Amino acid sequence: MEVHTAVLTGAAMLPIVAGLAQSRAASGAVSADQAEAWLDEQRRRASDGRMLLAVPMFLASATRP
Repeated sequence: MEVHTAVLTGAAMLPIVAGLAQSRAASGAVSADQAEAWLDEQRRRASDGRMLLAVPMFLASATRP
């Protein structure tokens, strides 16, 4: 098992976080208002140069005995 983490910064990541917020609201995990408030906060972070997105990717492989 290996873990690789992509660390991304900048406003270019806003569409990714917007998609996450929208999918959570659509699933009912959060309200639409909560998702929009969180997304507004991320937009402010991006405009202030404080946007950071870390995406862990897990890689596993195995062989049959």
